Amino acid sequence: MKKCTECYAILGSLTKPHLASSCPLKKAYYCGLCATYGHSPATCTQTTGMLYREPQFLEQLVAPSLLAEYQIDTCTPITAVPLPKHPERTIMEVPEIEEALRAALTSFGVKPMICQEKGRREQKELTENKKKLQKIAEKMGRNLIFTRAN
Repeated sequence: MKKCTECYAILGSLTKPHLASSCPLKKAYYCGLCATYGHSPATCTQTTGMLYREPQFLEQLVAPSLLAEYQIDTCTPITAVPLPKHPERTIMEVPEIEEALRAALTSFGVKPMICQEKGRREQKELTENKKKLQKIAEKMGRNLIFTRAN
């Protein structure tokens, strides 16, 4: 029996082998667009309902009571205005202490080097973890700055 790729991607080795047609996760998905089980709204194939869920005119964004009060009866189409892109933060600041370096490496999914007493005295752990963090920062396109520990 084949492993369902969707379950395996979410739950990993905790899943039991089953066919994709009898996947318990897929059966649990509920689509509010077409009101059926078996898929999520993001993968729904019925796009006609989206026309009624997203506003097409600016007046649809105003409360009906205000439209009646000010006698607004126009239909001004909404034009898509691209949002300005904010530059991604290019600086990564990390305090230059062993605990902070270990936490930063762990947050990026990298196993930090942890030394015994002799390695700590020689500051081998600190230098190796700094090198690992520098490689991660380079891959992400960020500048790494080590700050003084307070």
